[in-house]
Amino acid sequence: MPYETIYVDSEKGVHKYGRGVVTSAEIISAALREGADQERSRKLRYGLVDFSQTTNLQITPEVVRQLVEINRKLASYTPGAFVAIVAPSEFPYAMSRLWQTFTEDLGWHANVFHGRPEAVAWLRKQLHIDGEPGDVLEEYPSLRQE
Repeated sequence: MPYETIYVDSEKGVHKYGRGVVTSAEIISAALREGADQERSRKLRYGLVDFSQTTNLQITPEVVRQLVEINRKLASYTPGAFVAIVAPSEFPYAMSRLWQTFTEDLGWHANVFHGRPEAVAWLRKQLHIDGEPGDVLEEYPSLRQE
């Protein structure tokens, strides 16, 4: 599947990967599934969306607006969550920044990056993971330095 969702870190995190051609229908469908599981959603502290391997992102600004409205429900379960998006290519980066702008009133803290290491470093900082061994680092093993 070109757009994959994986829950990590005892379901406190979600990693999404776009590979090859990623359609708006896949992104919308994933967001609807995520928002429908209220119990799982309430555990989430962060999301990492990675378009590094996306060759063609088929999305429009109108679909981005629809996605934000779907995300609004999820945001009500996850106030203060952190979202990092990796978008090295120009179009996915532009659409991700548009999404970031539209989500400013959701109560999430979002940022868009050109590279995965920067996105992971930002998430670690937001979640107060300083790279030292300890309970906090153990809580988010998927965000260990790559």
